[in-house]
Amino acid sequence: MAKQMTIELVTEYDELDGYYYADLELPAEDYEIRDALQKSRAVFRQDGYQDISILNCDLLPRLSDVRLDSPTLDELNFLAKRLDALNDEERLALQAAAPRVIPDHSEGELVSVKDLINMTYGLDTVMIASNVGSDEQLGQFVIENDLHGDVASVPEQALYLLDKKQIGRLQRENDGGVFVNGFYVVAGDYEMPQVYDGKTLPHEEASHWFAFRLEIAEAPVNSTDETADSAEWISLPATKEKADEIAQRHNEACIEDCVYYGFESSVPQITSEMFGDMADFDTLNTLAQHMAEQSPLDQVKFKAVLSVSPPKDVRAALDTLEQLDRYELSYYSDSAGVFFKDYLRRFMDSRFDSKWLDTLLTQNEGERLLQRLGAAETPYGVVSACGRSLYEIVPCDEPETKELKTQTLTNEKLDVIEVLDRKALFSNGRLMPEEIPEGLYAYDLRHSDDGSRFISIEPKVGVNHGGTVLMKEILDFGESGYIPFEEDTDPNFTGYTMTPQEFADEELDENQEFGGMQL
Repeated sequence: MAKQMTIELVTEYDELDGYYYADLELPAEDYEIRDALQKSRAVFRQDGYQDISILNCDLLPRLSDVRLDSPTLDELNFLAKRLDALNDEERLALQAAAPRVIPDHSEGELVSVKDLINMTYGLDTVMIASNVGSDEQLGQFVIENDLHGDVASVPEQALYLLDKKQIGRLQRENDGGVFVNGFYVVAGDYEMPQVYDGKTLPHEEASHWFAFRLEIAEAPVNSTDETADSAEWISLPATKEKADEIAQRHNEACIEDCVYYGFESSVPQITSEMFGDMADFDTLNTLAQHMAEQSPLDQVKFKAVLSVSPPKDVRAALDTLEQLDRYELSYYSDSAGVFFKDYLRRFMDSRFDSKWLDTLLTQNEGERLLQRLGAAETPYGVVSACGRSLYEIVPCDEPETKELKTQTLTNEKLDVIEVLDRKALFSNGRLMPEEIPEGLYAYDLRHSDDGSRFISIEPKVGVNHGGTVLMKEILDFGESGYIPFEEDTDPNFTGYTMTPQEFADEELDENQEFGGMQL
C-alpha cells in the first residue's frame, strides 16, 4: 500500500510536565503503529495518546488545515486505506465532492471523520469528462453532445455565433460540477453512502503479530525473476516443521533451499540488508522467537540499543537481544536536557522541590553527562552503554585515572604494549596535550560495547573509551578516521613497564626486533 497521509500523535504527561510527539505515515501496519505509540510514550498509558492531527495528505490537502471531530487512529488508518484503494477516476470524484465535507473556510468548524470515510464510497457513480478544463471547453462539449435542448435546436450553420464560455458556465452551475486537473467532474448529484455508522468500522481481515515476514519461493534455475510470481509470505517466528512444509509446496526440501523476494521487519532498525540469504533463516527465526517473548519495555529498549549500535547482521542483532539486561533505558527522557534533570532528582534530597528545575535550560549539561556515562539519546529515550548504569556517580570533568601532571606522568610507569606492529605505552585514562612528552603522539583505543576487547584505534574516542596509547609514529587514519583491529592486530600487553620519558629517549636500531616483530 502507498502512504496517503502523515499524522502526528501527541501524548501529555502531567506528572512529567512534558509532551511527547511521533509522526506516522498511513496506511500503516500494526508494527508501524506500535513503533509510533512507543515513540510518543503512549504504550504504558491506559488512555494511550491524547491528541492526533493530520500533517499532510496529498489527495486532500485541506485536511492539514482543519480540526477533526475526535478522530481515532483506527479511523484515520482506515481512511488512508480507502484513499489508497481508489482508482484515478474515483480520486477525481473525491476531490470534487470534498467541499461538502471539508469547507473552504473551516476556522473553528469540526470535520467529521465519519463523513470523510463515507465520502470514499459510491464515487464510481460520478460522471467525469476528460479534456474539459474550462467553461469554454465545457461549452464546446455541451454543443457537440447535444446536452442542452435550447443549444441543440440552433441550426448547425449558426453554432459559431454561440458563446461557448457562457454555455459552459450555465451548464456547470446547473450540474454543480467542478474542474479538477483538466477533467470536468459532475458531483452535484453525488449522494454519500452511509457505510460507516461512526462506531463500527467496515469489516477488515484481522491482522496477526509477527517479528519478521519473508516472501519465499522455489530457487530459480536461471533468471532471479522466474519464480517471483509463485512466492508466498511466511511469518516468523514459525516452527521448523511449518517452514519446511511451506518450502516443500515450492518444490524445495527445506526452507533454507528457498529464496526470498520480500522482507518485512517489525523493528525498523533490522533491515533486509542485515539478513543476507536463506542460510541465515534459523538465526532470524531464533531472533523472532526471542522478540515474541519480550516484555513491552524490553521491546522499546531493544529498539533504543539498536538505534545507537546498528547491527551488521542478524547474528549481531540476536547477540544484542541476548545481553539486553546489561542496558538501562530512561524511556521518558526524550532529550539529554530532560535526562539531566531526572539524573539530578535521583540524588537530591527528597525535600527539595524539583519544580525549581523545570525552567532551567540543561541540554548542554545533559550532553556532557551522557558523554561521561557513555549513554546516548534515541527516539525511544536515553539508553546506557552496555554494562553501565544511567545513574552512576560520575565527575563533571574527564575521568582522572592516569590523568597526571606533566612531571608526574614523565616518571609514571606505563604498560608497554604492541599495537599495529609498533611499540607503544598504554594508559587507562585520557591524557592532556601538555602531559605528552615531546616526540610522542597520543591516540585513543575504543573497546566493544561489552568491554571484552579493543576494536579500533582513533585520534579521539568519546563513548566506549578504552584507554590511550603513546607512540613515536604519526598514524594515517585515512577517510574512515579510524583503524580497526583484527584478531591478529589486537593490542598485546608485554608484561613490563616504562616511563614516557624513557620511551621517548629510547633509541631503537632500525633492525631491532620487538616481540618477534621488526620495528
